Amino acid sequence: MKKKLLSALLVAAMAASLAACGGSGQADSGSTAASAAEGNQAESKAEDAEDAGDAAETKAAGADLPSFEGQQLRVSTFSFNAELLQKNIYDPFMEATGCELIVEGGRNAERVTKIKETPENYDIVVIGDAFIADLIEEGLIETVDSANLTNLDGLYDKAKAPFGEGYGPAYGFNRLGIVYDKSTCPIEITSWEDLWNPELEGAIAIPDITTTSGPLMYYSVAKMAGLTPGSDDDAIFAKFEELKPNIMKTYTSANDTITMLNQGEISVAVLLDYSYTAAQSASDDYVWVDPKEGVFSGFNAVNIIKGCQNKELAEAFINFYISKEVQLAEALDGVDAPVRTDVELTPEQAANFTYGKEMIDNLQIPDWEVINANKADWTSKWNELFSVQ
Repeated sequence: MKKKLLSALLVAAMAASLAACGGSGQADSGSTAASAAEGNQAESKAEDAEDAGDAAETKAAGADLPSFEGQQLRVSTFSFNAELLQKNIYDPFMEATGCELIVEGGRNAERVTKIKETPENYDIVVIGDAFIADLIEEGLIETVDSANLTNLDGLYDKAKAPFGEGYGPAYGFNRLGIVYDKSTCPIEITSWEDLWNPELEGAIAIPDITTTSGPLMYYSVAKMAGLTPGSDDDAIFAKFEELKPNIMKTYTSANDTITMLNQGEISVAVLLDYSYTAAQSASDDYVWVDPKEGVFSGFNAVNIIKGCQNKELAEAFINFYISKEVQLAEALDGVDAPVRTDVELTPEQAANFTYGKEMIDNLQIPDWEVINANKADWTSKWNELFSVQ
């Protein structure tokens, strides 16, 4: 039996969508209105057919799942792409298993705080690497029995257990790069080193050290300068101090940074690839750069919260999340880059994604043990340096 998804975020998104549809003007003539209606009906049918095809694909992924009728799974996840996640993951999984998913979205830091305060309220966490490291350090992540993850073998090796054997898999990689507006940026950017160009004074936004991409930025600057995080931290912060005149903002919200770019407040931003996809729709003048010194990668993963009462259901959910059918559906909808070796995309479908064997083999992953050991010191030094930001 198909259960109803309980998500305040989704309700809000649907309400906003309905409000947006309610203000359309009246057509000038009956024939124009009829043509518009026919066109809308045809478009709607085409979209329905496409959605039905996607649903059939993801439904097939759950064909062999056992029944979990009457069980609940409480999921903490990102707040964006809620409708697509419902279509590609939540609805097919609930229909296949008979379970009920209770989904809560929100900002990463806020979600981690809630899990720390009341871990008994959550079973699954879908979140980025920095925050997984934090939860593991707090002893709040349950181990996973890899024997129950039959889809694990289909993943790239880097995605199978990015935090070590026993922890959940990554379902999507992302990489940190530079985005600049070629219509306003005074130079062509090809490297991390270019950010120090005096012509970029007051023109750049970089991620705060406490964000998902902050440690990736830290490692990128260290590599550019031939320095080692954890050993050469004073020298790394000296490089950031040299960069400070060029920095307009150290951001905690990529969406706010994209708004700054759109409004011309900055001409350069250090962003993750999926944020560039969102920014690109606003202007054809935005250019993505994979800096020549190389790129550091982050990832999002699915893990079980310690104390989960329905662990077998939780492992089935993780296994479904990394199935070929779900990974393909998410990729085609532009939600996440696939980490399965058997999901093939056209160049157009893979645009802006961290995708393919060559790219994934060349990704640089920061050392999370070093980050965890030094994050308090780094955060203190960062706040002192950028206290006026």
